[in-house]
Amino acid sequence: MSSESEMRRPEVSAGMAAARDRGVRLGRPPAPLPPSAARAVQLRGEGLSLAEIAAALNAEQVPTPSGKGQWAKSSVKYVLDRYDAAQGSA
Repeated sequence: MSSESEMRRPEVSAGMAAARDRGVRLGRPPAPLPPSAARAVQLRGEGLSLAEIAAALNAEQVPTPSGKGQWAKSSVKYVLDRYDAAQGSA
């Protein structure tokens, strides 16, 4: 089943598929790694769990990547995963 946009503009869909085949990353570029990543990595190096890192970042009032809300295990994991990926590609 093809999407409505593919039915209307097959040349666009074909061009995007060709670009993906060439390894082009489509869509919005990733946001830069937040400065808080360095502190999260430091805490991970001390052997803290994701929940402990989130609690420490909240206690230290380190801003989240969005600048809103509080740290959660999932946001710590996201930042650490992005940091690891950036280190792997560097």
